[in-house]
Amino acid sequence: MRIAAGVVKQLLKRDPKTVARCLTLIENGDPRAKSILKELYPRTGRAHIVGVTGAPGTGKSTLISRMIAELRRRQKRVGVLTVDPTGPFSGGALLGDRIRMREHFLDQGVFIRSLATRGCKGGVASSIRDAACLLDAVGNEIVVIETIGVGQDQVEVKNLAHTIVVLVIPGMGDEIQGMKAGLLEIADILVVNKADLPGAEETWEQLRGLFGETAVPILKTSALENVGVGELVDTLEEHYGKLQTGSDRRDGGLEFSRSQVLSLLRDRLLDRLVQRIGAGSIEAWVEKVAERRLDAHTAAEKILKSAGF
Repeated sequence: MRIAAGVVKQLLKRDPKTVARCLTLIENGDPRAKSILKELYPRTGRAHIVGVTGAPGTGKSTLISRMIAELRRRQKRVGVLTVDPTGPFSGGALLGDRIRMREHFLDQGVFIRSLATRGCKGGVASSIRDAACLLDAVGNEIVVIETIGVGQDQVEVKNLAHTIVVLVIPGMGDEIQGMKAGLLEIADILVVNKADLPGAEETWEQLRGLFGETAVPILKTSALENVGVGELVDTLEEHYGKLQTGSDRRDGGLEFSRSQVLSLLRDRLLDRLVQRIGAGSIEAWVEKVAERRLDAHTAAEKILKSAGF
């Protein structure tokens, strides 16, 4: 498409207004976004994509702000995507990038954008993968995805990033014990943030006791006091370096690409299923499950059968 060629030229100049407009196209599901991304795709695969997740209140935004400062000190260009709850009236990101990470807004080596979670599964915006692809293509060496840390959010972000950082804070206690299986499933790096608070050492010891001699590093940081951030960035670089040289390398490799393709395939198959039989028909089966008149497995089979599968 002619429109894509002109826009791509501006994108490759890192024009912030063009980047912002294209992210809006991606977020809104505009068909023009696909043609732009198609043109950009050969230029992707160079960025280290980092997912930062954790329960609300673990200090994700503040720690990311400190990470940005450290990465910029190392001359890295940084893109940040924050995944926020959807505003009930505007449909846009409720928290928004303008109230976060303000100190970096004038830095031309940093691009920060909030994306809304409307219509997405588990708290990760369905458009986040394409948005990360865009920020990769325009020359950001690190793309950080901050998620809202609820529901299946953590599992979803695992399919979007090379390195997953999971945050906990002092005082989570029994909650950490309950999170053990999920943390082991997704975490590449565990961080006890707000380490300036009482109980940080105990929380760190608890994690060490739970995970033993696993390959998952367990770090302590204080975003407030800017402690441990350099070590965290060092650990991120070390993890990505292993991916680049390891036999199971994910960047540009089979595993990472497989997760991208299968995730998109699931989304599109579901969209076509809804188009074929209607959202109302699916909702009727959902209501039967909710009323305990039918189990979920049988309902799914009935839905597929009615769609001709």
